[in-house]
Amino acid sequence: MLHWQMILFKYSILGLIIGSSYSTSALTATEVLPESYRKKIDIAIMRNAVDRPALLATMTWIRQLAESTKDPAVIAELARLECANADVESKKSKRIALYNNCFETADKALAGNANEVVALYWKAVAMGKLSEERGILNAQRMTRPMENLFLRVITLDEHYDNAGGHKALGRMYFRLPGFPISFGDKKKAIFHLKRALELYPHDIIARAFYAEALYDMGKKQEALQLAEAIVATPVETEHRFRYSRFIEIARIIVNKSR
Repeated sequence: MLHWQMILFKYSILGLIIGSSYSTSALTATEVLPESYRKKIDIAIMRNAVDRPALLATMTWIRQLAESTKDPAVIAELARLECANADVESKKSKRIALYNNCFETADKALAGNANEVVALYWKAVAMGKLSEERGILNAQRMTRPMENLFLRVITLDEHYDNAGGHKALGRMYFRLPGFPISFGDKKKAIFHLKRALELYPHDIIARAFYAEALYDMGKKQEALQLAEAIVATPVETEHRFRYSRFIEIARIIVNKSR
C-alpha cells in the first residue's frame, strides 16, 4: 500500500472508532504532507504543460487526502495544483472556472489557517489570472486585495515560490498607473524586484521583470545585459511553457536595443 493510501486508511479507521469529533492535529504537518508528497506535487506542476494526465492524477489523490484530513496545508497544495491545471487549459470559459476553483479552495485552506502561506499566495495568483481573463474593470477591483495578500506572503515567508510575493508586487507596482488613478509606484517596483533577485539571482521571471523595469526607467544598457543573459539561458522542454512569456519580454528588450 502506498504511503498516502496508508494515511487515508488510518484516518478512515480512526473516524469509525472515535467518531466525527476526531481532530487532524493528531498527526503532524510532516506526517500529513511529507517531503515525498511535496516533491511529487512539485514535479507534477513543473511538468503541467507536457504531462497533464500526471497533474490530474496528482490532484485526485491530494483532493482525497484533503477531504480525509481537512488539513489546511493539504488543501492549500490542492489550490496550487488547481492553478497549474488552469494554466494549461486552452478554453477560456473552462480556464476561468478552474481559476475560480483555485480561489475557492484557497479560501477553504485559509478558513482553517489564516496564515497558510501557500493558500494566501495561490489565492492572490488566481485573482490575478481572473482579472486578466475578465478585463480591466475586474482587474481594478482586485488589485488592492491582491496587493494585501502578497504583502502578507512576504511577511510570513518571502522565499516562497522563489520570492514569488516580491516578484508579483514588483510587477504590480510597475504595471499599474500611479496616483490618482491607481497605486503604481516605480520605486516600490524596483525595491521588490531587486529583493527577489537578491534572494534568487538566477530566477528567469525576476530577471525579466527587473530588466523591463530598468529599460522603462532609461537604464537601457543594464536592462540589455540582463535580457541577453535570459535569452541565452538554455531552457528544458518541460519549462518552456512556464517561461515563454518571460523570455519574450527579454527578446523584446534585445530587439528594441538593436
